[in-house]
Amino acid sequence: MHKMMVTTLVALAVAATGLGLQAPASANPTRTPAVSVQNNVTLTYEEPVRDGQGRITWGWSLSNNSGDAVAEVVLTHQVTPTMPVSSSVPCEGTAEKITCKFGELEAGGVRMGEVVGEGTADQIETAEIRGAVTWTAGSEPEPAT
Repeated sequence: MHKMMVTTLVALAVAATGLGLQAPASANPTRTPAVSVQNNVTLTYEEPVRDGQGRITWGWSLSNNSGDAVAEVVLTHQVTPTMPVSSSVPCEGTAEKITCKFGELEAGGVRMGEVVGEGTADQIETAEIRGAVTWTAGSEPEPAT
């Protein structure tokens, strides 16, 4: 019997000021982990970069550090305050919310990209990003008889 489970991850906000979350000592110091959940699927946002021209860019990484593939992977980025946003990977949405559908993320697999927001100086200064990931994963197969 195969059991399916749906796991949801809601990433914590990472402030545009770069004062977001602290990486654990063992983590790469250039990335700020958002949340790690069961099956070791991790969404990570880099510190935001503001170009002084009304643009802010967040690099992101979605990693499956488990021994099993996950399926129906959907990553949603939400930027506040509302401003036009775009993504470096094929995703849907161009307002404050972007949805990326990856299908399967193999064991050990990584997907990376950037989210870019454009707005006024005040919007860029106070901008935050939040991420949510959903996926399904099968349980171990039944033992052979």
